[in-house]
Amino acid sequence: MDYYLFVLTALAAAVLPGADFAVVTKNTLALGRAGGQATAFGVGAGLLIHTTAAALGLSVIITQSAYAFELIKYAGAIYLFYIGVEALRSAKSAQAMLIEADEAASKSNFFSCFRQGALTNALNPKASVFYLTLLPQFINPAADSIPQLAGLGLTAVLIVTAWFLLLAFTLHRVRRYFENAAFQVNFQRLTGLLLITFGIKLALMRE
Repeated sequence: MDYYLFVLTALAAAVLPGADFAVVTKNTLALGRAGGQATAFGVGAGLLIHTTAAALGLSVIITQSAYAFELIKYAGAIYLFYIGVEALRSAKSAQAMLIEADEAASKSNFFSCFRQGALTNALNPKASVFYLTLLPQFINPAADSIPQLAGLGLTAVLIVTAWFLLLAFTLHRVRRYFENAAFQVNFQRLTGLLLITFGIKLALMRE
């Protein structure tokens, strides 16, 4: 097993922009570093579900069962569409987003951001497919596969979470340059449209 090659592969996959990236960016620029970090931990929690599923063989069931795959796919698409619409709606109240949330968002915002990150990732069946196709390439077939899958999966969780925590920190540092109503309105509209697009793309994705 080439562990370092797996780390590089997982890192490359993590930095590719997608729905997780859009949600972390949206929440960081709207609520500050705490909002982005809560979302990042949520994404990590979603990946932890995929890791557990892969280690227990549930990913095989999902990818081989058309019904299960379609059910998760459409649930994820609907959720992405929903938070995209919510982002478009929130653009109307952009001025309220300018209230400083420097070190910590409110408790309700924290759990809301965490939930958005977790559901966005957990309801994406492409993550299950990714785990199912990538992880077996880095395990030793002569040894017990479950500990190996769990170790690789947890490595991917840590890499992705660390990447999005870094992204949230970086975006928070430049956030003050964009703290004006016009930017917030246009940004919320843009991310809303992107999330809706990701939802539609996920709904149309073939198994």
